[in-house]
Amino acid sequence: MKASDEVSEVAIYSERIFMIAEMIERYVMEHPRAADTPEGIRSWWIASEYQASLEDVQMALDRLVESRCLSRVVLNDGTIIYARAGQPH
Repeated sequence: MKASDEVSEVAIYSERIFMIAEMIERYVMEHPRAADTPEGIRSWWIASEYQASLEDVQMALDRLVESRCLSRVVLNDGTIIYARAGQPH
């Protein structure tokens, strides 16, 4: 693999994560009280628009938490859900 091939794979990967993050962000803007697990987000929030792996969804969620668009909430049973930042849980 050439260095140029590696760069294009990284660019495509980053673009895919960015697209998924945009879909998630749009969803929580339209549904401000929405909260779900990564699998639920993959299955229900973005599945109709885009087929994404759970790993890609998790990377997009991590980026949205870092940018403070989403919050990560750990429930009493250890389940992790994601919701629009600043919303009561």
